[in-house]
Amino acid sequence: MKKKYLNTLVALALLGALWGAMSYWEKRKGAESEKTETQEKLLTVEKGRVESVNLVPRDGEKVTCRREGGKWEIVEPRKMAADQSAVDSLLSALSDATIDQTVEAAPKDLADFGLDHPTLTVEITTDAKPAKATVLLGDDTPTGGGVYAQVAGNPRIVVLQRFTKTSLDKKAFDLRDKRVMTLDPDQLTRLEVESKGVRWTLVKNPEGMWNLDLPPLVRVDRFTVEGLVNRFKSISMQSIVEEQKENTAKYGFGAPELRIDATAPGGEQILVLGKKDDSHYYAMNSALDPVFTLDAAFLTQFQKKADDLRDKDLFSFSTFEVKRLEVTGPAGSRVFEKKVENKQTKWKQTSPAAKDLSTEKVETLLNDLRDFRADSFPHGTGLASFGLAKPAYRFKVQFGEKNEEQTVEASKVGEHAYARRSTDSVASEVKNTALDDIEKALKEL
Repeated sequence: MKKKYLNTLVALALLGALWGAMSYWEKRKGAESEKTETQEKLLTVEKGRVESVNLVPRDGEKVTCRREGGKWEIVEPRKMAADQSAVDSLLSALSDATIDQTVEAAPKDLADFGLDHPTLTVEITTDAKPAKATVLLGDDTPTGGGVYAQVAGNPRIVVLQRFTKTSLDKKAFDLRDKRVMTLDPDQLTRLEVESKGVRWTLVKNPEGMWNLDLPPLVRVDRFTVEGLVNRFKSISMQSIVEEQKENTAKYGFGAPELRIDATAPGGEQILVLGKKDDSHYYAMNSALDPVFTLDAAFLTQFQKKADDLRDKDLFSFSTFEVKRLEVTGPAGSRVFEKKVENKQTKWKQTSPAAKDLSTEKVETLLNDLRDFRADSFPHGTGLASFGLAKPAYRFKVQFGEKNEEQTVEASKVGEHAYARRSTDSVASEVKNTALDDIEKALKEL
């Protein structure tokens, strides 16, 4: 064969191959652009009727979830507790999935769409019709915005939104219960924490409020403590190291960085953090099987001293809520009351002698009292050594719709000033100028 004819044949072959590739591309791209006019559901299945779901990836482990006793459990690749919300989200994605467009009603070759060997097969059983359904997911569309799919029993190829595949393509770890503590954080009644020799214990009182048990029981900073307790709601296992706790010594659990004993009506669980691995710590829970890892920030949040947890505010009222103030000091006793006259709110001194007061000056006094805070917490429970067995000052405030009352007593001892709320059994040290500011405000009145 002459060379010029050979070149012609090669050119024709290349042209044919190019035409075929372009036709294939245009077929896929063109089909992607032809949207269906109505949003047809992929499956007519209610997620509440699903009894089991199998996720079979092209590569990787098969995952099977089954509803048992009203709750989801993972039964493959091994039996383990499931994250109920994670499984529910997966089923929502499946039942809510809508067809973006139909590509071919009767495809000649499933390989064109990656459906000869699906990247993911989703199989479900239900207690309604259809009793079974299988969805096959193939390649992404050329633009990457969708994924080719097919429902078993129906030959047509459809396109689903890309996020549908993302929502369905889950591994066992994604669907398992990753809580580090299975006790309900809202039901906890006691927390004992120890880290590097520092120990403290929180106890919930009958009114549902947390106290710090020094002993005695003392008030805590509510937001700080609730932040710690709520951490159990948000923290989750970062990874699973071992499914069974067999050789725990190598993870540093013999000399743990942190130990938390948690108690609730549902029982007691002990959470332990061992040695560090990169940015995580090995951890285990006495009530759970695996050894897992936790983010290092979890340890930092619980490495606190007892004083870090205490409530430093001696008063908790808002200035505008105050209705009545009684002050007893070295100069005697005075009573201030908020009155409404002719639809106007005014402050008056009602004892020892009645007189009108400047609202601005009363609010200055109230602000000074509201800012009365502990700077530190001295050791010892005896009140006499802090001048509080017979306090020099006594401030009683009535406030709020329920006419709540709080009383704070204070004294100076040398260069130091101490105070306590009347319900506290221990003293706090305040700024040595705090009482001077209050005395100045009183003189202004």
